[in-house]
Amino acid sequence: MTRSDTMPMEQIRLATDVLVVGAGPAGLAAAAETAALGYGVILAHSGGDADCGSSALAADPDLLKKLSADPRVSILSGTRLADAAGLPGDFTVRLSTEGRLTEKKVGAIVVATDFTRKSLEGVYGLALSEKVISQSGLEAMLCDKAAADKRFAGKESDVAFFVGYGQDGNALIMERILRSIEALKKIDGVNVYVFVGDIKLAADGLDRLYAAARRAGVIYFKSYDKPAITSENGQISIRFHENVLRRDLELSPDLVVVEEALSADVENAVLAQMLRLDLSAEGFFQPENVHAFPVNSNREGIFVVGAARDRVNLPDGWTDAANAALSIKALLGGGVKTVPAGRAKVDTDKCTICLTCYRACPHGAIYWDSRAIISPVACRACGICASECPMEAIQVEGYTDKEIRGEIAVAGEKKGDAPLIVAFACQNSALEAGKMAGAFELPLPAGLSVVKVPCAGKIDIDYILEAFVQGADGVMVATCHTGNCKSERGNTFASWRTADAARRLAAVGVDPKRLMFATFASNMGVEFSRVAKEFEETIKA
Repeated sequence: MTRSDTMPMEQIRLATDVLVVGAGPAGLAAAAETAALGYGVILAHSGGDADCGSSALAADPDLLKKLSADPRVSILSGTRLADAAGLPGDFTVRLSTEGRLTEKKVGAIVVATDFTRKSLEGVYGLALSEKVISQSGLEAMLCDKAAADKRFAGKESDVAFFVGYGQDGNALIMERILRSIEALKKIDGVNVYVFVGDIKLAADGLDRLYAAARRAGVIYFKSYDKPAITSENGQISIRFHENVLRRDLELSPDLVVVEEALSADVENAVLAQMLRLDLSAEGFFQPENVHAFPVNSNREGIFVVGAARDRVNLPDGWTDAANAALSIKALLGGGVKTVPAGRAKVDTDKCTICLTCYRACPHGAIYWDSRAIISPVACRACGICASECPMEAIQVEGYTDKEIRGEIAVAGEKKGDAPLIVAFACQNSALEAGKMAGAFELPLPAGLSVVKVPCAGKIDIDYILEAFVQGADGVMVATCHTGNCKSERGNTFASWRTADAARRLAAVGVDPKRLMFATFASNMGVEFSRVAKEFEETIKA
């Protein structure tokens, strides 16, 4: 089959400006890192995420000012993404600022939305007030020196934190609290108490912050039972059992800080639909796929950083920003990209613009005018569109229907005394596992014939049925595991088609046990050997 490195190449001109959506810590860092590489940056934010907030305690508090002074960066506050279309290197975005729409051409997009924060004061029977504030409220106070001085300067103050009773422990929540404590202990006269149900320190640097707080005099009270809290006449009273002293104690703090739940930004669902991005079960942008790490989305040219992709802490968000900038450089370069020409070709005489390919493509690589058009920059040549096309109008170079049917026919010609097993194997996973089994001389069926496909998404029902027509005694559809498909959903399409083929076989009297679906990682040579041999025994029976 044709190798991608022997295909004719073409040069594509790309826009080199970059849109960053969101101005939280990771968004600001992504804008700075991208501008430092020489690209123009449009930083669009709705206005609520560019304040110092949680970033002020650990990030560069002057970063927004530095970006404002950078001629390569255009900051659009009070601005939302209203619409987006196009492909990597040629996105057209429409930005809404106070009802006015502005259209821009960009080569890449970085999504840097923030968390949705929900204060959990209700869990403790409290209401937010002058003496009861949320974690975000404290962070905002600490990044405003005048507000902090007004609250704490020149007097003794007891501050009590509550965490781990309203939700499961979370390392990011603990980090925010520990960084706030670090700032509070720099203020004379502030005593800090932490009531915690579950301490989570499983993140870089948290042990150090925790130990430093202990050395600075912070007192932790850990118990699984939530303390009894009352509020009368503006006075907060906390009654609890101290396990070391083995007696009941009471504390009347001057300020209570309640934990917050962190969830995906409420805008994520809207942006996901607009940008054709997949969301995780919890509403974050990064797909639950190992190939998406560290900052990739399911679409080429759209990157996700910080809180947009998961519950990541500040240092990890900055790392995301650096990774996104490097990925942008790899994609856009100097504005010209050399790519294989025609990895997936559309027969315009057959195409009826049914949009099946557009809907099926997990990478958003297909658009249309009078017929379907496949972007050579965005296409990953997985073949999902080709096998979903009802008109067979799309062919993948090196893996055309004619070429794959030719391999199936060759397998049929090799039929001998041993059961003939035709295995359609994804080149990224099962094919490598089969090669490993062969290299280690593990037992394999004597009649095994492997047909390489670019992705399991290219395995057509017609190929499966054709294998039986050519004399196969059994057919194995071998894909990667769930969450391990480079094409996001190639293995899912393959499983659907296998199930459909099994129903068709049963309808014409062929035992569906002659068809099997199996998943492998590329290093599972032993498992490939075991599954193939067991399948051979099933067929013999």
